[in-house]
Amino acid sequence: MGIAPIIKSKEKKRFVIYTRCSTDDQAQGDFTTLDAQAHHCKNMLDAFGYELASFGKNGIINDDGYSGKDLNRPGIQSILKDIQKNKSFDGIIFFRLDRLTRNPRDLYGMIDLFKAQEVDFLSVRENLDSSTAIGRVVIGIIGLLSAFERELTGERVKASAIARARQGRWVGGKPPFGYKLVKNGDPLPNGRQPHKIEVDEIIAPYLKTIFRMAADNKTLSEIGSLLLQHKVPTSKSMVWRKQTVAKIIKNPFYKGIIAYSGEKHKGTHLSIVDEDLWDRANRMISAKLPGHKFSKISKDYANRLKGIVRCGKCGSYFVSTIAHGHGDKLFYYYECSRARQKLGCDAKRISATAFDEAVIDFFRRASEDQDILIKCMISAVKDSTAKLNSYEKEIKVIEKKLKKAKKAAEDLLNLAMEQKIPKGVTYTAKMTGLEKEIAELETNLSKVEAQRRAADMSANSSQYLYQTLQFAMKYIDESPADAQIGLLKSMIRVIDIHDDHVMMRLYVGEPSQEMACLIDPEKQGTPPGISTGQGSPVRQLWRRDWDSNPGTP
Repeated sequence: MGIAPIIKSKEKKRFVIYTRCSTDDQAQGDFTTLDAQAHHCKNMLDAFGYELASFGKNGIINDDGYSGKDLNRPGIQSILKDIQKNKSFDGIIFFRLDRLTRNPRDLYGMIDLFKAQEVDFLSVRENLDSSTAIGRVVIGIIGLLSAFERELTGERVKASAIARARQGRWVGGKPPFGYKLVKNGDPLPNGRQPHKIEVDEIIAPYLKTIFRMAADNKTLSEIGSLLLQHKVPTSKSMVWRKQTVAKIIKNPFYKGIIAYSGEKHKGTHLSIVDEDLWDRANRMISAKLPGHKFSKISKDYANRLKGIVRCGKCGSYFVSTIAHGHGDKLFYYYECSRARQKLGCDAKRISATAFDEAVIDFFRRASEDQDILIKCMISAVKDSTAKLNSYEKEIKVIEKKLKKAKKAAEDLLNLAMEQKIPKGVTYTAKMTGLEKEIAELETNLSKVEAQRRAADMSANSSQYLYQTLQFAMKYIDESPADAQIGLLKSMIRVIDIHDDHVMMRLYVGEPSQEMACLIDPEKQGTPPGISTGQGSPVRQLWRRDWDSNPGTP
């Protein structure tokens, strides 16, 4: 699903202020670090025209005396629970990211939750606003790093699982249907209970029957019907299907083999069927005889730009389509939804894999050449620069007035201390007026400075994006598809496809000129005899060298 253009709501957004300090001592006194954090947050909310939500104590949640190493804090837990259940506010604001958490994994998890629940978040010190273009790019970068870290963690877990498989041990998780986990000895010092796999004597006879029937050339439907008649439950207590039966028959675990990550090893568990019966059953179901074959739903290629590619002719969005080639090879395309339905548009479809790579390559080149981004963002940068200059002038005026008021208050106090003027009603009124003026000027100065920081971030967005893109592009190729999708959608508003050029609009600003993504015209062709409907059983012959869009399901 694509990111729609931002529509500013007439209603003010409601924010909750979150503050934290790590020791109880810091939380004591008339103006604590918690109060200081809340003060800066309020000024930022005022600068952006937001208001405090009716949540916590006057819209403020404090975690006083709690460390940021984890999320075991009552305040942050109340916020996270409300986001998932009630959503009493539109966003959360904090002074610095380390006030929210010092744990990168917790930060990644919260950002994912905020995005999923459409909750904005603001960081005063880092000028991070998830509702702005720059904020979305930063979040996209963080999401990329989050996914990259998950990949690294997954690789470490996978390495451990492979080591277990090579020892013939079950790698973990729920055991195959017909087996069960039982306790194996006393708990370990860390509290974990070791388990071992044993055969489920109630289910095992039915499994042997499945293999015997398959070896006797019984169809998958016939096997499933027998299991239903005997009311044999599936592993997930669902109805027996041909796919479920075939999956059991093809699993080498039942003949005593551990298969994991492309490797097969002799397991330490007891087999349910012997190798000869397993082989005969598998020869039958793999022979593609009537009754043994079923159509497996293939996994789609994760289209990186799904939902943000639009037809330059009719304005309709492109949809993702699949073409089946000879030999079960799949090809992926973006196709105008109106053209696909033959509703008056004749826009040609384009290769999804080639176009995705072209767009990623644009940002890869942009990470090496800052001028590419500057050309795209020149109007937005000019507007933000004008605002920045305006705020800086306003700050100078306020600072001048503040300096004058403080000087007047100091002079008045010196006169009173030197007993040149009496500390009467007139003195008190003048001093009170000056103190009120100073307080108002300091508050106003704080608000304008917050607005200047936001404008400064946008005015220097090309430099900022250049630096962050350089960082992101180091990980883009190794990152999973969902992370790439999140990063691209955080930067791109929409891509319009025309016959002779491509117009890409970024969230940071409208481009000053049309940007043509380099796509090999030969990769956009559709070879004859290719079906485009997902799941279509038609597999007509085609010439392999006419299309260079191999999918990777």
